[in-house]
Amino acid sequence: MPWMFALDRVNYARWLSVHVRDMQSLSLTHPSVYQQFTSGAIVVNISARAFSSIALDHAHEQANASIKGDGGAVGLTENPHALRRWMIGGPELARMVNEYEDQSLLKKKETKKQHHDQMPSVQKK
Repeated sequence: MPWMFALDRVNYARWLSVHVRDMQSLSLTHPSVYQQFTSGAIVVNISARAFSSIALDHAHEQANASIKGDGGAVGLTENPHALRRWMIGGPELARMVNEYEDQSLLKKKETKKQHHDQMPSVQKK
């Protein structure tokens, strides 16, 4: 928070202290949300590696990119019917693409379960 003041980020400086206060009182004001935060329900584990959890919205973006990257979903926002179909079927298509890639060995299989920062050579350095 001091960096926001030091770097003259007025809006961030003003509202970051409010955010910190809200997060500190979350267990009292919204116990169900606090319970979800503490149980880790706000992240998705894409792989079995340590420290590889990402936020839910980031996971959705990656799922969308796996379909859009191959030219399969272009111009959706221009057609409301196509957008609705994408909203319903998109996550299932992304799951099927990932399942196909896993089974056909198109994706490199992860053999290491450790984060690269956990390697002895990195820690020694």
